[in-house]
Amino acid sequence: MRDPHCPSCGTPFVRILHDEGILERVLNRFGVFPFRCQLCTTRFRVFRSQAPAPPSATDRREYKRLPVSFRANLLTEHAVQTTNRVTDISMGGCTLETAATLPQGTFVELVIKPASDEEPIKIETAMVCSSRPGSMGLSFLEMVTADKNRLSQVILSLLVGQSFHQNLFS
Repeated sequence: MRDPHCPSCGTPFVRILHDEGILERVLNRFGVFPFRCQLCTTRFRVFRSQAPAPPSATDRREYKRLPVSFRANLLTEHAVQTTNRVTDISMGGCTLETAATLPQGTFVELVIKPASDEEPIKIETAMVCSSRPGSMGLSFLEMVTADKNRLSQVILSLLVGQSFHQNLFS
């Protein structure tokens, strides 16, 4: 059976999701499963005669985190700016290696610099979801369309590179 593709952008880079509510559990019984596009963020359902491998019980993220090493500037509500490093990223958030310690629920602004020759990607509003010594998990809440499109292109290049690497060694 053909792998699902996003109905909005056509990419094969989609991820099966955990069920949200009773309706999706009922639909699963009839072979209809929820997916999320990893590039355009569209959530959709697909009929599958054979149940896909369920998502990991421990990872409830809707987007696959991809390992990276990007510089980033973090601006807090107190106008404190720090330089940090993004260690993994997705359309929904990232992990930031930082000396700053911010409590969960703090809203920040983030500017990611994927490469020196690329225009920075500005996340207007991100929220601290987890905080550990030396790093924090951020969820992206608001970004303008142009920045979302640039982030999508970065994610696409990472996914293509990852799938090429997997196909090369499998």
